[in-house]
Amino acid sequence: MDGPTSLEDVEPLLNRPTAWLFGAESHGLPAELAALADHRVRIPTSGGAQSLNVVAAAAICLYQSSRALR
Repeated sequence: MDGPTSLEDVEPLLNRPTAWLFGAESHGLPAELAALADHRVRIPTSGGAQSLNVVAAAAICLYQSSRALR
């Protein structure tokens, strides 16, 4: 949830092949993998939530990908 690009703004990037990388909930993505990413995405939340578990984050990102491909 800490990337500079909001998930709401990535739709133009999702109409080409996309690989999502997700790290462990306790430690995040290893630095060497994060360095390979073209973009880091932030998932906006409300209600003061500081984080999402990795399954919820993956589901949200994959849903956004499927919407962009329609």
